[in-house]
Amino acid sequence: MDSPCSTRGCPMIDDRLPILVFGATGRQGGSVAKALLKVRWPVRAIVLNPSEPASIALRDAGAELVHGSFKDADVIAAAMKDVHGVFSVLPANLSAEDEVRYGTSIADLAAKSRIDHFIYSSGASVGNKLTGVPRFDAKPRIEAHVRELPLTATVVRPMIFMEMLVRPGFGLDEGRLISLIRPDHSIQLTAVEDIGKIVAAMFADKARFGGVTLKIASDRVTGHELEAALTEVAGKPITYARFPDEVLAANVDLAHMASSLEDGPLAEHVDLDVMRELNPELLSFRSWLAGGGREALNAALSKGGGQ
Repeated sequence: MDSPCSTRGCPMIDDRLPILVFGATGRQGGSVAKALLKVRWPVRAIVLNPSEPASIALRDAGAELVHGSFKDADVIAAAMKDVHGVFSVLPANLSAEDEVRYGTSIADLAAKSRIDHFIYSSGASVGNKLTGVPRFDAKPRIEAHVRELPLTATVVRPMIFMEMLVRPGFGLDEGRLISLIRPDHSIQLTAVEDIGKIVAAMFADKARFGGVTLKIASDRVTGHELEAALTEVAGKPITYARFPDEVLAANVDLAHMASSLEDGPLAEHVDLDVMRELNPELLSFRSWLAGGGREALNAALSKGGGQ
């Protein structure tokens, strides 16, 4: 992977065609766009509203903006002209039907445009068998479609985002964290900013990553280690506990994730040495809490006047 340019005036690398990034004003797409721009790789981004602050910031950082949405197949096809790669990620608020429709459509357009390298961001809970629940099966259906296309593609499956653990409503304002694993079990977590750096390294090495499906993560921690890290960074005691069985039984999504963390796809180990090879700046949960995650942690701690 190329080293970031050390000066602001350093030009883009002339012989690199752009990467078309979906979701570039969101978390994953924004992370990818930022990482690509940092290594001087031109970025083209589909944005719904070019005048919103996130779009303007993206443009000011050097990205080329294309006004459009997932529904605009003609706009997307035109945006794929003369690009090297495509990073496809879909928003979490789509229905399962729309997620499959747009995910497969983007891949079809990439194949038709003969894109050199297509990277699709799926989900770490994807397994080898469909569950029969549409919202759980949307991503594996898109993955299967991508693999059938005449397209050099990479599928990444980010593990649970660190941000999920510091959202309001999980007890941090009361000095505790309630989550999905037993205190002595471990969970693999991903810092969203690491996703972009890992994806940028993949775009720089198509020969190695073309045709590969890879789970990605930043750190692996137990419930006890979550408790210690939160206590240290918060500067006050934070205890850890798993959701009670009755709560999990009443919530299909939480129960599915908890089961997957015990003996399903979310329990599979990610090789963190490979992650560090792709991204030497890989963040631990503790370092993320003290850095990019501190604002979210403070917000969760103060909800309801708990701090």
